[in-house]
Amino acid sequence: MSSLDLILWKNLRIGAILAIDSLNSYNKTLYLGNLDLEMDLMNSKPYDHDNPKGNYNDKNAYFDRTNNLGISFLRLGATGFSKMYYWRMLNTINNHEKQYQKPLNKGIVCGNLGVSALAEGDIDGGITYLIWAAHEDRGWVKGDPTKNSFALPLYVQFAEGTNREGRSQFGRPAPWVMLKTAIKKYNADYNENVNVAAIFEELEGSPEHRALLEGSLWTIHRNLCLLREENERKIYRDENNIFTRLRLFDGVIGLCRFIELRMRYHESVLKILDTKTLKNVLTKPLGNLLNALFRNEPWYQTDVKSKIRKPQTPRSFNNFVKKEMTQPNSHARSILLLLVIRNYSAHICDPDTPFFFEKFEDIFNEIIAAYVYYLKFRNIAS
Repeated sequence: MSSLDLILWKNLRIGAILAIDSLNSYNKTLYLGNLDLEMDLMNSKPYDHDNPKGNYNDKNAYFDRTNNLGISFLRLGATGFSKMYYWRMLNTINNHEKQYQKPLNKGIVCGNLGVSALAEGDIDGGITYLIWAAHEDRGWVKGDPTKNSFALPLYVQFAEGTNREGRSQFGRPAPWVMLKTAIKKYNADYNENVNVAAIFEELEGSPEHRALLEGSLWTIHRNLCLLREENERKIYRDENNIFTRLRLFDGVIGLCRFIELRMRYHESVLKILDTKTLKNVLTKPLGNLLNALFRNEPWYQTDVKSKIRKPQTPRSFNNFVKKEMTQPNSHARSILLLLVIRNYSAHICDPDTPFFFEKFEDIFNEIIAAYVYYLKFRNIAS
């Protein structure tokens, strides 16, 4: 065996020993946590999700000892271990519920599982588990939005890059920082004073829509990080890989759908439009909705309706976006880009749109601007 082979073998052995030590520590924590949980479950009381009684902190009292064993994995950044830990504990709780026909609150275990998954880059799993946590706590969230999963410090630290100078665990401006930047630009362009709290406040009664916004922001953020990282590392000489580009479009679709859903929701509640028009816009495409909302605005006919296009190729879409992004700031531009990008993104099969990706942050700001403008237009956000 050569000296190099010996060094490689030693490193392999050291790595294996360290990995075994880590797994042994995790398995011991898992064993102790499960042991405590099974004991405490026997003393737990059935939980009424829609009409909870007692104190908020008592809802998961049966899980306190188990949670205190596993939470350090999450707090210290060993989120792969914490994800496995809380998933196993959720299984134990579910098995107990089924065996004894006893509903329990699973807010903490689902919330910690969701944050762990999100920290690991499992965006879909993380957002879903956080939705579960919010649903488990629905009886408390109704009266106190600060108890929503997306408002708790454990989640917020990732969403706004706490202790990372506003950067996420993936190295670029965190999702809420991206959102705040877009709103700050809107305020500067239009002399407004909207803040991100106003956006979240108008979603307090719609946890599913809040989850769609958060999920879309994370999907955009994660894939934008990968796209820019790929450029910085010079993995590809000319363009980015098609998977990441399409996933970024998926995030855009989600964001546009969120805005469209919120517009339809508010119109159905406000009932400002006449009955016939309202019925039409609630069942027809986004273009019909935007036309009903803004057709009486002086800029709509000339700067939106007359410019609406349905690009059929990546080149025509890329050229359209490039041309509109060179126009002066205006609400018309934001609304027009929202409509065309939403329609094109939903049907795209070829993301050969270099300008779109090069200027993605600016285009993201325009989509957010369209949403903020709608909220201001309907006096929903101040």
